[in-house]
Amino acid sequence: MGNCLSSKPLEEHDLESFNDGKIESLSSKNLQEGSSIHKSFPPGLERKSVKKRAPIGDKRLRDSFTQDAPDAIITLKPKTSNDLQLIYNSLSKHFIFKNISKEQQDLIMQEMKYYSLPEGSYIIEQGKPGNNFFVIASGKVEILVNNSRVNILLPGDSFGEMALLQDKPRSASVRTLEMSNLWGVDRVTFRQAVQAINAANYAQNKAFIETVPMFQVLTSLQKELLLTSISVMNYSESQKIVNEGETGDLFYIIKEGNVTCTRAGGFLRNMTAGEYFGEQALLYGTPRTATITAMGDTKCLVIGRDDLMKALGSHFSQIIYRNSIRMAFDKSKTLRQLTDIQAKTLISLMKVTTFEQNEVVIKEGTKINEKFYVVANGKLKNPHNQIVADIFNVLGEDDVTDNQNSYEELIAVGRVDIASINKEDFKNIIGGNLDKVTIDEDVLKVLKKVNLFHSLSQEKIKTLVSLLKIQEYQEGDIIFFQGIPGDSFYVVKSGRVEVIKNDIVLRTINKLDYFGERSILFNELRTATIKAQSKVQCWVLHKSDFFRVIDERMRGMLQKRIQLQDDNITLDDLIIVKKLGHGMFGNVFLSAHKTKKNLYALKTIDRKKIDNEKVQDSLILERKILMQLDHMLILKLVKTFKDQKRLYFLLEYVRGQDLFDVIRELGLVSDDDSRFYASCMIMIFEHLHERDIVYRDLKPENVMIDEEGYPKLIDFGTARIVEGRTYTMIGTPHYMAPEVILGKGYGVSADYWSLGIMIYEFICGGVPFGESESDSYAIYEKVLEGKISYANYAKPTADSKKFIEQMLSRNPALRSGGSIEGLKMHPWLKNVDWEGLFEKKVEPPYVPVIPNLNWEIEKAFKNVKNISQVIAYEERGGSYSNFKPKNPQWDEEF
Repeated sequence: MGNCLSSKPLEEHDLESFNDGKIESLSSKNLQEGSSIHKSFPPGLERKSVKKRAPIGDKRLRDSFTQDAPDAIITLKPKTSNDLQLIYNSLSKHFIFKNISKEQQDLIMQEMKYYSLPEGSYIIEQGKPGNNFFVIASGKVEILVNNSRVNILLPGDSFGEMALLQDKPRSASVRTLEMSNLWGVDRVTFRQAVQAINAANYAQNKAFIETVPMFQVLTSLQKELLLTSISVMNYSESQKIVNEGETGDLFYIIKEGNVTCTRAGGFLRNMTAGEYFGEQALLYGTPRTATITAMGDTKCLVIGRDDLMKALGSHFSQIIYRNSIRMAFDKSKTLRQLTDIQAKTLISLMKVTTFEQNEVVIKEGTKINEKFYVVANGKLKNPHNQIVADIFNVLGEDDVTDNQNSYEELIAVGRVDIASINKEDFKNIIGGNLDKVTIDEDVLKVLKKVNLFHSLSQEKIKTLVSLLKIQEYQEGDIIFFQGIPGDSFYVVKSGRVEVIKNDIVLRTINKLDYFGERSILFNELRTATIKAQSKVQCWVLHKSDFFRVIDERMRGMLQKRIQLQDDNITLDDLIIVKKLGHGMFGNVFLSAHKTKKNLYALKTIDRKKIDNEKVQDSLILERKILMQLDHMLILKLVKTFKDQKRLYFLLEYVRGQDLFDVIRELGLVSDDDSRFYASCMIMIFEHLHERDIVYRDLKPENVMIDEEGYPKLIDFGTARIVEGRTYTMIGTPHYMAPEVILGKGYGVSADYWSLGIMIYEFICGGVPFGESESDSYAIYEKVLEGKISYANYAKPTADSKKFIEQMLSRNPALRSGGSIEGLKMHPWLKNVDWEGLFEKKVEPPYVPVIPNLNWEIEKAFKNVKNISQVIAYEERGGSYSNFKPKNPQWDEEF
């Protein structure tokens, strides 16, 4: 719902400096002054000081329903071949149409309507929103800018193409000079035509992919990357698709039609839509074992080995193996308990061996406890021709520790891939026996649920698990009393405990639940008594052990995060300190808790404007997204409130300066400093994308640099939860990916394109496409051209150039390197201290100077005003007495 924070440097005060309402004066300075060398622009050059155009396509803004050509008679006239050729010739001149498929072009041409207008009629008017693109069929029109003729258009010419992409005011008027006829298509029809075909093809291709066993083991992201690597090939009757004996590297899925398979001239079988061939060539690059011939017009989905390697990494077969093994682990009752790191380590050390038909895979007499095996591909049979193991089966998991039984002979059925590891290596990796792994995993899951630990890395939480001690209590034992200081955190291993407050039993805590977590971070008295209801075992974490893992800096960070998780806060607990900013739907205020003195940003949203602008769904989605997020580098939503006049978002108050202004302070950002900001953004994307959240408007203006010099992502008004693809054209033109502009459908990879634009902007001083352009159409054209050049003064390193160009690949599948782990392994990022970044231990390039506003806070506390009156005064709006919401139930979640 817009930036909830001021883009100017914000004021600072120290929470701990409050003392009985008195606020001590603080000094602030740029901690990085003189500590980093930054390149300057050549004389006469500098970054542009004007921010990029605001997001377009935002569904919170109502579409314009202004009608073009109001005097026209509009008909659905059948098109002759000459009409279609005239339209096609005109369309082919525009980049919008050059970048869509022939099928989509044909559909759009069929959807175009016939407009007939008399002489002197305005088709479009300068300054008014536009909806249509027109091709002149007959007659003559003039182009007017500020009522002065600048051009005359004749049959075959066209105008208004920008209206197909976005709702913006027309830059000129067009008026008929004589009776004229035009073909026209509106924006909604155009976008729906493009989307309908893309969505249908995507759904159909995805369904085909799901039927192929070797692709079923891919992750959702890997399947998305695979889908972007698919091409479509058409074959005519009797055309050879593959030839026996040739070395192949293409895999085929029949989408439409039929094929026949022959070997040495002899018929094998026929295949039809949904069936596939060529998987051995894709995995192993082996020669074709049969000839495949089209039996009529046939359409195939084709996946090339090279394309797969680019999208998923250079070892596609290894990805298949790893995913197959992981799927087998997930199906196993015991192995599914492995931690993510244990599973990945185990998989990386397992040896994969390939066996051909009827080869002996496991010899008779092999001890079951020597190794365990995973069937990554194929099946195994015993000497009696009984199938004893199928794909994703694990052999020997129950006996990997001490059973002395032996295998009977196991034989390959078809081509079989077996992964194996010996017992000793297995035990070394998991750190003991499987029963201990299961327990550790259970505790790990509990700790991840604790709010206190949300901001800790996976490695830190695992270290805490290793420090837990087991303590036993008998029935009736008091574990601790209400009102005493606490120094330990407890997880119930077995049994039950009662929570008693003021001699009243409030609730019962059972196995794998926890209590006492705040005592290890805050010096607070216990708020209740805990009593063993039966014999109880608890895992206990003592404060002293906790602080062995968490240093003083991290402790302070955790305390701040916990303060942002106060579910009990109400609107009446707050006072307004000052107004921070305003947007089209309301205002943002700096507020403070009346007693705890914690600072927040309070965003207010006018109900009348919500109804007028129809943004209910956007607000619900924004809240849903923010409630899922808890990351040091992402703006935190504390709580939402509502009353009859407004909705309220209570947010973390970020003190700092936006990245747009910071990079103007830095000049040309160095390679190291660019890597710092890029790495932080990758960590943010990791948190978002694993929750299927696409941000969709990454740019420097939407990133704050906080008081510690670290980026904080703000403004989630355009973000969306996407499973698969979405088609909405939204974002800021200079930062929008090609697939967003063209309506081809996109997912999380669109965010990486925006990151690539930002990194280029850091290093080179401007965006790579359309830096000097302000017109959206011209920007889109430059983006789709995709020509990247580097000014002589910028001098990016070879690795940073490769990273930028990977992010700005036209193929979305190539941007992430196949996974977030693959992306982090890029040479440009190889020396990044990810753990240090997460804990804010890496020295940032720049720390903003934070002005002091202690006197304003002190004034607010001395002169406390009614919060509703302060907000109403700033709104200066009309009366709510006659306001009746159209759907009063829509805000139930707030």
